[in-house]
Amino acid sequence: MTDAGGAVPQSLGAPRNGKTPWGSRFALHLRYVRLLVWEFRWPLGVFASTVILGGLIIHHFYGHEEVGYVKAFYAVFLLVFLESGLDFPDEWYLQPLFFLVPIVGLGALADSVVRLAYLMFTKKQRLPEWHRMIASLYRNHVVVVGAGKVGFRVIKGLLELKEQVVVIDMAEEGPLLDQLYDLEIPVIHGNGRTEKTLLQAGVAHARAVILATSDDLTNIDAGLTARDLNPSARVVLRLFDESLATKISGAFALPAISTATVSAPAFIAAATGRKVYQELQLAGRQVYLTDLVVCPTGGLVGRTVGQIQADKQVNIVMHQGAEGVNVNPAHSVVLRPGDTVLVIAPMERLIDMESQNHPGAPAGPSVPVEPSPVGLTGEASTPDPAGL
Repeated sequence: MTDAGGAVPQSLGAPRNGKTPWGSRFALHLRYVRLLVWEFRWPLGVFASTVILGGLIIHHFYGHEEVGYVKAFYAVFLLVFLESGLDFPDEWYLQPLFFLVPIVGLGALADSVVRLAYLMFTKKQRLPEWHRMIASLYRNHVVVVGAGKVGFRVIKGLLELKEQVVVIDMAEEGPLLDQLYDLEIPVIHGNGRTEKTLLQAGVAHARAVILATSDDLTNIDAGLTARDLNPSARVVLRLFDESLATKISGAFALPAISTATVSAPAFIAAATGRKVYQELQLAGRQVYLTDLVVCPTGGLVGRTVGQIQADKQVNIVMHQGAEGVNVNPAHSVVLRPGDTVLVIAPMERLIDMESQNHPGAPAGPSVPVEPSPVGLTGEASTPDPAGL
C-alpha cells in the first residue's frame, strides 16, 4: 500500500454517502439541477425562443387588437398546446406562425420527455450513463479503483466515515457490485488505468484515490495517471511486492507499505492462536491494538484497570462489562470474569498480559494506584502508564 500525494485533506471523513449535512446535500442537488439544465438546454432553448419570438411578432404585427407583451407571450404559450386566446389573424404573414408554433413547441417538449424518460430508464436499469452522470456531480469525494474483496471492505469503511465514494471496476456484474448498486454508489465500468475512465469517475475533483485491484502494475499505472490528473489528491496504492513498494516509495518520494508487511502480524497471530493484532505507529513507536476477554480463572480477575496499567505498562482504552461499554475507563474499574478490554501497547507487553490471563495464572503483584478523578465518562485523563 503506497500513500502518495500532497498534504492530507482536513478529513477523509467529512460527511458523504449516507446522512449528509444540509449544506452538502444542497450543493449536490444544485449541481444536479445544473446538470439537468445543461442536458435539456436545446429543447428548453427552442421552447423559450419560440414563445419569446412568437410573442414579439404578435405584439408588433397582430392587427385584430392591440396585444401587450405579457398577453402576447401567454398567447403563444397557449398556442403551443393548440389553444389560443387570440383569433386567427387576417395577415397572411402571421398565419403560418399559428401553424408552426405548435409544431416547434410540441417537438421541443417531446424531445424533453424522451430525454427524461431515458434518464429514468438508465437509473432503473443501472446503465453506465446514469452512473457517469451521478459521478460527475461529486466533489471532494474518494475514488476507489477495484471492487474486489479488499476494495469492497475499503468502500464499506469509507461509507462508515460518511464519505462520498465513486467506484471503478472492470466487471459489470457480481454479488459485490450488486451490493454497491443497492447502496446507490456510482460504479464506472472500465479500465482504471485509462485517463478517460478516471475522468468519468471525477478524479479531477476527488480528494483521494485508492487503487485496490489485485494487480500491482495496474495500481501503479492508475495511481500515476490519477496524480497527473489531480496533483492535490491523496493517492493510495495496494501493492503485493514489498521490494516494488520500496522502489516506488524511493523513486517518487512516497511512503510505502506492502500488503505482505501489513498481513504479517495477522499470520503470526493466527499461527500462534492469538488475536489478530492491529499494528499502529504512535509517536514514532510501533504498538498494537487488540481486545482481550478476561478469563474467569486467570490472573486478571479482581484487579483494577489502574493496577494492570501500572504493572503491565499497557494502556486500556475501553472496557465492556455488566454496566456496558466504558471508553477510557477509570483506574478504579475492577475486571470481572467475561469482561472485554481493548488494549494498546508494544507486542511484548501484550504477550505478558495475555500470559497472566491464561487459566490458573497467578495474579500479578498488587500495585497501589491512586484513586482516579476520572468518572465513568472518561472526561479527564491521567498519565499514561504505558508511555503511549
